[in-house]
Amino acid sequence: MLESKQQTLHRPATFKEVADQSDSLESFGYNLRDWQHEISRRATSHQQLSKSIQEPPTILANRFTDGNIADAYLAAYAEWLSLKAKVSQPAWSKRKARSLKTPWYSTQNRNQLEERTPESFSKRGVFTVPQNVFTPKAGRPRVSAETKRQKAIARQRAYRQRVKALLEKARASGLN
Repeated sequence: MLESKQQTLHRPATFKEVADQSDSLESFGYNLRDWQHEISRRATSHQQLSKSIQEPPTILANRFTDGNIADAYLAAYAEWLSLKAKVSQPAWSKRKARSLKTPWYSTQNRNQLEERTPESFSKRGVFTVPQNVFTPKAGRPRVSAETKRQKAIARQRAYRQRVKALLEKARASGLN
């Protein structure tokens, strides 16, 4: 009898997870696109975006060939997104180790890339046009069902305490 193992897809939710799940430049690209997909769907507030880029990702330069490109790309992308979203830039993205000594171009059209690449990328030697994945949405940020449940419990507890205090005050004044 054959046993079927079910694999669950876990898309990275942070830059650290992107790096941790990458073992080649190709897998890095796939993981980064998965992260972009998740962020564009789930990050509704500046705080959620900031949380997904703040934790320092693993250095990839020693893990696989061209890992230094992935390191520089993540640092540049973190800075660029921080500027776009007006959140604080992660400290890890400011380190010199996350820059390239030799420029890298994402396509053959170098002249056009040199004109269109944002400064946060070009100063690290990465020439590409990044994808803006974050657009803050109006209203309150999404929260989990558990968070909603805990807030409802706290509201109910506060309400009961107010009612109890009012009843005790009424009894004390003889308005029973």
